[in-house]
Amino acid sequence: MLMAVNLLWLKYLVEKNVKTVIIYESDPTDILQLHTWTRAWNRDPKPLEVLSELKKEGKVRFFGISTPEHDQNSVIQLMREGLIDTLQVIYNIFEQEPAAELLPAALDQGVGIIVRVPFDESSLTGKLTEDTRFEEGDFRNEYFAGDRLKKTVERVKKIEADIQGSEYNLSQAALKFALAHSAVSTVIPGMRNPSQVELNCAVSEMPDISGDFMVKLHDHNWRKAFWYLG
Repeated sequence: MLMAVNLLWLKYLVEKNVKTVIIYESDPTDILQLHTWTRAWNRDPKPLEVLSELKKEGKVRFFGISTPEHDQNSVIQLMREGLIDTLQVIYNIFEQEPAAELLPAALDQGVGIIVRVPFDESSLTGKLTEDTRFEEGDFRNEYFAGDRLKKTVERVKKIEADIQGSEYNLSQAALKFALAHSAVSTVIPGMRNPSQVELNCAVSEMPDISGDFMVKLHDHNWRKAFWYLG
């Protein structure tokens, strides 16, 4: 009985939140995602049962989750069990681990991949320097704490050296890298104004990255997901 009550309560909470984003009551929500997941829930993924029920009722078309920043492979089991339609994952020139196992698993299971953080919290736009300071409350104060910002800027300069002479600037190369994997459906970079929206969207029309250029970018793989832990 306790499990039934929990499921009913979860369903009530989810439905209540879904109603806040529905434009027309007769239209289902296209994608509903939970942000973020944790490995501990894999054993008893009640929230996904609730979302599956809402999908059967026609209230949502697809549903999925966001990966935990420091443990992204924890969701592979859920994909293989057919429990999600979409997955939001961190994947960029520095964070390339998903390409080893997670993205191939998504491709095998037909799970749509939404790439987040393609600019590595803004470092891959090339706008950060060793003297950059973030506003109070900006989580990047912790993410780039200590000597992390200095190390990041140094590595970004090496990427910029590799893309010199190509048709891409740094942010364009970062987006094209994320889009290049066949498992990726879309990329969601942060955008603050209409100009950034136009520039980022225009990247989709640019030629794909060549194999040789992609090899160069692969050399910049840098495991630092633990930075999200503080």
